[in-house]
Amino acid sequence: MNIVITSHRFYPDIGGIETITEVLANFFVGEGHQVRVVTGSVCNEFDDNFNFSVHRNPSNKDLLHIYSWADIILQNNLEVRRLWPLLLVKKPVVIGLQTWIRSIDSKRSFIHLLKLLSLRLATRTIACSDAVKQDSHPRSLVIGNPYDDKLFRVTSDAVRKKSIVFLGRLVSDKGADMLLNAFSTLKNRDWSLTIIGDGPQRTFLENLSLSYDLEPYVNFKGFLKGDILVEELNQHEIMVIPSRWNEPFGVVALEGMACGCAMLVSDGGGLPDAIGSAGFQFIKGNQNDLNQKLQLLVDDESLRQQLRSNVQHHLLHHTSNFIGGQYLSVLIDACKSFYGFSSI
Repeated sequence: MNIVITSHRFYPDIGGIETITEVLANFFVGEGHQVRVVTGSVCNEFDDNFNFSVHRNPSNKDLLHIYSWADIILQNNLEVRRLWPLLLVKKPVVIGLQTWIRSIDSKRSFIHLLKLLSLRLATRTIACSDAVKQDSHPRSLVIGNPYDDKLFRVTSDAVRKKSIVFLGRLVSDKGADMLLNAFSTLKNRDWSLTIIGDGPQRTFLENLSLSYDLEPYVNFKGFLKGDILVEELNQHEIMVIPSRWNEPFGVVALEGMACGCAMLVSDGGGLPDAIGSAGFQFIKGNQNDLNQKLQLLVDDESLRQQLRSNVQHHLLHHTSNFIGGQYLSVLIDACKSFYGFSSI
């Protein structure tokens, strides 16, 4: 098949949608299909060293030509502005919903309603979690997100400390301040906390740590990636994702558990899907519940081991090959349905 993937953001931008697009494109190419990625992200053309072509901000004429070439269009997250060629060239389109179709305050504007309406153009829709499915398009097929299973792993020389780790952007919605509060209430003073990430709240969080007299126990690492990040995660017993926001999924949870961390996450949005039975949950936004659950996980080594025992089976359903295979099956099914023939 000739597959076009539209991805509003892509390399060199860093994020979940960017990663998922690259994982899917590489998988499709590996299965013998031709792939073109259409994106709005700007990059030096000499940096586009991929096994597929990347078209950055194509003109309307070029976009129409690309769609004409395709057997099928996969939108990795809905982009209404790149649906117009389908009015001129009839092609099957699969829309992957990677986030909420509503504003961060949970309201829906006219634009959000237009996006919901445009889902009717899709031959098939995919939601990254059951929560996104129920919120946006109940007829969607749920396919979770993949993680980089070649990078994130338990290393052979891992030495775990009595330490808790937070990984994410330092903004209020991610709840790092709630984790600092919970950490300050621990009865155990032989544990430490590592904050990985950067953002506008970093100074506030550093000052908050000082106000709790936690300076000897809290380490702000800044932004880490690649093997350095994997090595750091392998040094911790517990990862906490205390998001106040309803995360659509939560790939960071997969990365944490793949590196051997026992997971404690808020129960909002798609995070329960992301951890399955391999993690522990607290009530989103409830400080007391977070405090109690963190204390329990710190105290109970057997509980941490129990959670880890469920990780391998859970992660098998989020490898690049498994998720890529599920997406490819949907694309093939959509082509069969649209074109009315059985040989793709």
